[in-house]
Amino acid sequence: MAYFNYTTHWATDWWARREFIHAWWRLNADDPRWLPPDYATWRRLIVQRDAAYWQQLAAQPFYLEALPRRRPSTYAPQHQPMLAGAVFEQPVAAAVLLCEPAPAGVAYLSMLHCANDEETLDRLLGAAMERAAEAGCTRLVAPAGLLPEWGGGALLDRFDQLPPLHTPSNPPYLADLLATSMEVCQRQQLLILPVNAVAADAGPAVLKPLTLTDLAGVHLPLLAAALTPHSEKAELSPDAAALLLHWVGVYPTCGWLAEVDGAAAGFVVVQPDLAPLVRRTGGGRWLPWRWYGRWALRRPVRRGRLLFGAVVPMWRKRGVGRQLLAEVQRHAAAAGWSELICGPFTDDAPVACWLQRAGARVEQHYALFEWNG
Repeated sequence: MAYFNYTTHWATDWWARREFIHAWWRLNADDPRWLPPDYATWRRLIVQRDAAYWQQLAAQPFYLEALPRRRPSTYAPQHQPMLAGAVFEQPVAAAVLLCEPAPAGVAYLSMLHCANDEETLDRLLGAAMERAAEAGCTRLVAPAGLLPEWGGGALLDRFDQLPPLHTPSNPPYLADLLATSMEVCQRQQLLILPVNAVAADAGPAVLKPLTLTDLAGVHLPLLAAALTPHSEKAELSPDAAALLLHWVGVYPTCGWLAEVDGAAAGFVVVQPDLAPLVRRTGGGRWLPWRWYGRWALRRPVRRGRLLFGAVVPMWRKRGVGRQLLAEVQRHAAAAGWSELICGPFTDDAPVACWLQRAGARVEQHYALFEWNG
């Protein structure tokens, strides 16, 4: 499909942000493999702009509209109309531009979706880079996740599988389309670890329950350690942690803190993989489906997600990681999970090799792209 008569809409006020929500959702809903976010949380983030971290990054939602037209045929008369049955412009691309000011000078396209058309992508990148340049950014990274430190990348394979919760979900053409104008800057992989109840693994740490609130507060350095290997940013701000934990905390979580002599030595957080339920309820966009989704949270699921985990440097290779993984395995077996989804991790992350030695297999691959203006 080709397009013409492009219009770029920047969501600068409340009404325009509501229009962006509809355009973005409409674009993604056409993909039968798409896994939607929690609609209420996503809408509040865009329309109400209540996330302090996105305000710091000057989050700017925008989308492109265009008219579709048929590609010319050698047999068609030159005067034949080229409109493809459309009367009004339709959304063809959408994203949220996040600008990190100097000295980093990096802009990110979060929640990116684009029609399978090179001209559309070029217009999207051009509009984003023009606005990013005004903020002092010279580099554009896409597709980013909710925040630059977590959740980015384009899915490269296994499109026959429903994407796990909180992993990139995109049409098969997106990575090839991005490669026409951008270069790969990072590769990631998702691991699947079979669940088996293991005996208690003795180690130096004492394990205690951990809540997401603790991670956003006193144990923020642990969360930063879990995200640093997959991010170019050296630090994780409290506001970024608050946004991330609020996003994943929409669904039930369970975590453990490892302490040695009263000091934090590591942590892990797991969550049931509710992707089938989220897909079935459409992210809870309609109220009856939202009610059903809340009720269905009590039903057992087949797989779980190892969301975050890290061990402080001084306690690595001393048994703390094995203790935490053994606790996760016992919890997963008790919950009836058959597999644990781990990651995505960068290809060179030590934790990916460690999990593979523990029996995990690589399931899916992702790529993050960059464009230097």
